[in-house]
Amino acid sequence: MHQALSKSHQPIPKCLLLTKRIMTDLSKSLYEFGPFRMDPSERLLLRHGRPIPLAPKVFDTLLVLLRNAGRLVTKDDLMSLLWPDTFVQESTLARNISDLRKTLGDAGDGYSFIETVPKAGYRFAGQVTRVSTQGATLVPRLQPQSRGVAHEDLDENAGARSIAVLPLKALTTGDVDDYLGLGVADALITRLSKIRRLRVRPTSAIIRYSGLKPDPVATGLELGVESVLEGSIQRAENRIRVTVQLVNTANGASLWADKFDESFTDIFGVEDSISERVASSLVFELSADERRLLRTRYTDNAAAYELYLRGRYYWNKRTTEWLKKGVRCFTEAIEMDPGYASAYAGLSDSYTLLVIHEALNPSEGFQKAKTAAETALKIDGSLGEAQASLAHALLHNWEWDSAKNGFDRAVELNPNYPSAHHWYSEYLMATGRLDEALIRIESALKLDPLSLIMNAHRADILFFSRRYEDSAAQCERVLEMDPSFFLAHLSLARAHGLLGNYERAVAGSERARALVPDSLEGAWMLGQVWAASGKRDRALAILNNLIAQSEQTYVSPCGIAMIYAALGEQDEAFKRLEQACELHDGEAFNLKIEPRFEILHSDPRWPAIIKRMGLEP
Repeated sequence: MHQALSKSHQPIPKCLLLTKRIMTDLSKSLYEFGPFRMDPSERLLLRHGRPIPLAPKVFDTLLVLLRNAGRLVTKDDLMSLLWPDTFVQESTLARNISDLRKTLGDAGDGYSFIETVPKAGYRFAGQVTRVSTQGATLVPRLQPQSRGVAHEDLDENAGARSIAVLPLKALTTGDVDDYLGLGVADALITRLSKIRRLRVRPTSAIIRYSGLKPDPVATGLELGVESVLEGSIQRAENRIRVTVQLVNTANGASLWADKFDESFTDIFGVEDSISERVASSLVFELSADERRLLRTRYTDNAAAYELYLRGRYYWNKRTTEWLKKGVRCFTEAIEMDPGYASAYAGLSDSYTLLVIHEALNPSEGFQKAKTAAETALKIDGSLGEAQASLAHALLHNWEWDSAKNGFDRAVELNPNYPSAHHWYSEYLMATGRLDEALIRIESALKLDPLSLIMNAHRADILFFSRRYEDSAAQCERVLEMDPSFFLAHLSLARAHGLLGNYERAVAGSERARALVPDSLEGAWMLGQVWAASGKRDRALAILNNLIAQSEQTYVSPCGIAMIYAALGEQDEAFKRLEQACELHDGEAFNLKIEPRFEILHSDPRWPAIIKRMGLEP
């Protein structure tokens, strides 16, 4: 059924705004305009049949305008709808509209779609056709256009069914059921990801829903998946009660549901049953190998497994305090079961992040990370996550060739593991292959489009490509997703510093430090900005404080060198860079491509520094 949308010059009534109920209705409609087709249920915009990437809030902005084509949508209505629980400035909305216009204007077919009504709002002025999909087949799945080698790994999975496993809701309050709910979801994600015909959103994509009670249909639309597994969990002494259902995102129908009431030692059997039933509901027929993969267990020790779940729960919080707790949990799990490969992989990931967060000396931390990952692979050489963990540790220890080989193997073992693509992109970026790095991070974002850290890494690549305005815009998009995301504030400040917007760079650095007061990275970045802007006294005050701190704790020599370089003190800068090379300092990782050190490039000592890192200048 086709229905033309009429035009009106009256403001849109609030009752017609895009509520959850209307969002559900929209999942049954397609919208066609000019050379474009939008499928809300798939979170997909096509131009001449080819997918066009849009940031989540930009997609939602277009969806509101299409739903109300021809009507004025006020700025206030748009802002209250798109950011219901967050204060944002009007400039954020204006940036969304600007991004939309650039995307739609790229068609090159003479179309003009979005009209600005001065001091009022916006109107979608193009002719829109609404296509009902009730009782019909949804948009056919398209084979993605290959944009380079980074996408070749995913082509075989192009027709895969997509699913998100939400954290199981705790029926009682407290840390126990919280970590169990997320931990069991993480275990199910790991199992289901082994099936190549399934595309499973990773734990990093669903962790934001932990402790909440999200609507499965709205969540499925947000995550861009066909189905959502939701449920509840309750621990009662030695028993565990689990209720789950698989929901179709397009129409809210329950595809399968079940209840389990077992001894906690039978948690493995519960996960076996759930993962097999879910996979069978989505895939026509499971092979014997696929059934075996779904039932793969890395331990039969329930106590060790519980510690592992708690460790992953802590690791996913990604702060120094929680990472240290995760190390303790993984270590205790290994003591209970020395053959627990997944626990060794978790331990490796924790040590690597502790070094990156400047909470552990690199020489100590990377060796521990490598040893843990190597042990995991000795136990199970087919564990793709452990292979990625090892490659990540090797990468940040500047073992470049071994890291690349490790990432190739990790992607081969598990092409659905987004962190493998993310960390591979870090390798490509650090070695100067920036175009390839951008393609590879797009592979990661295809698997986990709402990942804050991966979207922030995309801003990093744009920054090191000297695309500072694009990097700043990407940071703004990340902050639309989470205004409190520390790394995005730092990256935005960094981009503004290179653009010469020093006031905004200082404000961004100070905002980041307010969010994480003990951040050393925030301190030396602010020092560099003060130095670059000519505020020498302020830069020296921060510099002297960092040097004093380095007597008590690890402070990045590369960060200190960056302040010296901006102050024009090249001898001191090279002295600190020599220390950074000796220690394999985490912040020196991107030294080859770091524009804030370009002032040193004409010095004959610079090529020697890059060669010490094992790279070509």
